[in-house]
Amino acid sequence: MPTTASSSSRHAFVVSLGAAPIGAADLGGKAASLDRLARAGYPIPPGFCLTAAAFREHLGSVADPAALRSAIAGLPDEEARCAIVNALEATPTPRSVGSAISGGLEALCRELATLSPDGPPSFAVRSSALDEDGIAASFAGLHETELGRGVDEVEAAIRRCWLSLWSPAAISYRARRNLPFDGIAMAVVVQALIPADASAVVFTRHPVTGHDDVLINAIRGLGEPLVSGSATPETIVLERSSRTIVERTPGDHGRRLFVRDGCPVEMSDPSLEPVLSDGAARDLAGIALTIEGEYGGPVDLEAARLHGRWILLQARPITAGR
Repeated sequence: MPTTASSSSRHAFVVSLGAAPIGAADLGGKAASLDRLARAGYPIPPGFCLTAAAFREHLGSVADPAALRSAIAGLPDEEARCAIVNALEATPTPRSVGSAISGGLEALCRELATLSPDGPPSFAVRSSALDEDGIAASFAGLHETELGRGVDEVEAAIRRCWLSLWSPAAISYRARRNLPFDGIAMAVVVQALIPADASAVVFTRHPVTGHDDVLINAIRGLGEPLVSGSATPETIVLERSSRTIVERTPGDHGRRLFVRDGCPVEMSDPSLEPVLSDGAARDLAGIALTIEGEYGGPVDLEAARLHGRWILLQARPITAGR
């Protein structure tokens, strides 16, 4: 049920990743994992989380809360879903939430100016639903991610992330897995966009065979074509204990995304060489296995490689039957 503005305003709307309250329930799966990685000393892109309290503040400011509650109770009916989307699209961002977003962006821009003073900052804006990226459910690729957004575009991107909680694909996934519709909420991660030389997803247990081999899928540039399934990645399988590469299968050389002047640009893969060297693959496998030990079970990671260094974008338990 949507909470009222007065009840949600007691909670912080913006928290820095790596400095959020331990165990904060309002971060969502993606942001909580990033916060945990940063606390453990792993490199992540600088950023902040707009917490689920801000989402609830938005829900609590709709013109007709009773109609919104009725529509949520009517899910997964398509007419009910459309009523929710229409109500939220017509609801302005609450002033308190807009101020929190502006403050978070100002602080992040100051941080980025000290790290890389060249050119205006560019951001990745990513959904972080409260029940995603856990053992029971993944929601991988079902909620909104927007790349290459400027300062003036972030708030609109956040609103689209909020709305993606009610997308046809997300509602269908919830219905198939018998997940609740009442009380769901969305946090949003805002981070500096990493102009990756290569991107990878690594599984510490082979998702097809179930064996303990480490599987890496990698492409050049940003990871969106890999995560969305539009690109066939290079596939690398490593033996767990020795990290010896036992299999390498080239991917396609189709369209990829590269960051140019802060914006994602689509272009053909410029090289026929392997995406990852043996050393880069072993390094990533080692990071993933260390995190597996810290998480207490098999994980999959998303990572970006920039100037010979791995930067982590996500870590989550491997979910059976995603």
